[in-house]
Amino acid sequence: MENNNPWLRAEIAQWLREGIITDQQAQTLYARYPAFVAYKPKGDGAWGKVIFALLGVGVFGLGVILLFAYNWEGMHRYMKLAAIGLGVLGAHGAALLMAKNEKSNPRMIESFHLLGTMLFGAGIWLIAQIYHFDAHYPDGFFLWCLAALSLAWALPSIAHAVLAAILLLLWSGLETFEFGRHLPLATWILLLGLLPLAWMQRASSLLAVLLLALPLSYAFTVVGLGDRYLFALGLLLLGSYFALARIVSVSAYPESSGVFSLCGSLLWLPLIYVGTFTGLPSLSGMSELPGFGLLYILLPSLLILVAWLVALVRKGSRPAGLEQWLDSGLVLFVLLLAVLPSLSGADLSGWSRVVFNLAFLAYALLYVYRGTEHLRSKLLSLGCVMLVLLAVARFTDLFESLLARSAIFLLLGLLLFVIGVRYSKQNTRRKLEKPRA
Repeated sequence: MENNNPWLRAEIAQWLREGIITDQQAQTLYARYPAFVAYKPKGDGAWGKVIFALLGVGVFGLGVILLFAYNWEGMHRYMKLAAIGLGVLGAHGAALLMAKNEKSNPRMIESFHLLGTMLFGAGIWLIAQIYHFDAHYPDGFFLWCLAALSLAWALPSIAHAVLAAILLLLWSGLETFEFGRHLPLATWILLLGLLPLAWMQRASSLLAVLLLALPLSYAFTVVGLGDRYLFALGLLLLGSYFALARIVSVSAYPESSGVFSLCGSLLWLPLIYVGTFTGLPSLSGMSELPGFGLLYILLPSLLILVAWLVALVRKGSRPAGLEQWLDSGLVLFVLLLAVLPSLSGADLSGWSRVVFNLAFLAYALLYVYRGTEHLRSKLLSLGCVMLVLLAVARFTDLFESLLARSAIFLLLGLLLFVIGVRYSKQNTRRKLEKPRA
């Protein structure tokens, strides 16, 4: 967590000058919030541990595979099978032996298990090559995924869970684009087979991977019903993330709220920007879809209605301040005025473009305000970049007059100058308001 004590102490000084608090109250607050606090590392380093475990084991496993591949053709098939089996058993066996020693590093144990799983996946293809199996090759990735998923729960192992999610997306993607098979099983495994593990282990890294993988997996299924449904359903799924972020903020795992918000924003904002160009296509013909297909169209709508209803009704998850209401209001603005009306089948592409442009502009201004008010430079930079992107986008398709185009860029330049001046003044004011001892 960031150290906001210097900012708070500056605010206390301002409250004291304005007479909001007494000198005795100020001294009490100064004692409660010292100028500097001890550094605390963010999180538990889960991201770094998972990433380096995957990379290290992956590279090592690749080296082992290439070592055998050098003389693979000259080896007898029984020797090939023995090499594959001994590699898998050796890696998992070494991990089990290390687990008996209390002094062993748990990450090292997990890495050896992961190496065994990687060799198991390589063995699937090597055995198929040895016996010349002419099988449906995406099934190999699915079998590999099931092995990783089993170990993810048995150990438990976050790295195995991440590997299972990646393999699951690879399997469903190959089935979709290579063979035209749109299988919903991948989505259900992500939801029922991996998401509970992320929640039970309080694994923010795994939760982020799953939240980013779910819309993609769902798209692999829905694309079989028609490309025109993808945009609206993607917005519905991502819009539910912001409601779920509010709900889980008062759960047993409140840290997951930030993961839901971050993952939702990473995909939500680019889709809003794309919508400023295209709008939402007409979703006519939904009544002609088969029952199963119609269910997959309606499920995100039901999810988002229930999630936002719970988030707004429950006192603990309801937005508290103005900024929280603005965050929620912008999401609901897009959903209620653009996305949900498009499900009626009417052609609202022009109207939805207006909604997306207004929403994107509002997000940019909100980030600029937060960045200057709370001296958050990254958020301020994001808001300024969004303003520039919106101006450039409308430069090409909205303003035909050269005079109008020049006026827009003059106003944008002036606005960015004002933003820079305000940020500089805020920064200077905070530095001059020295905390009192």
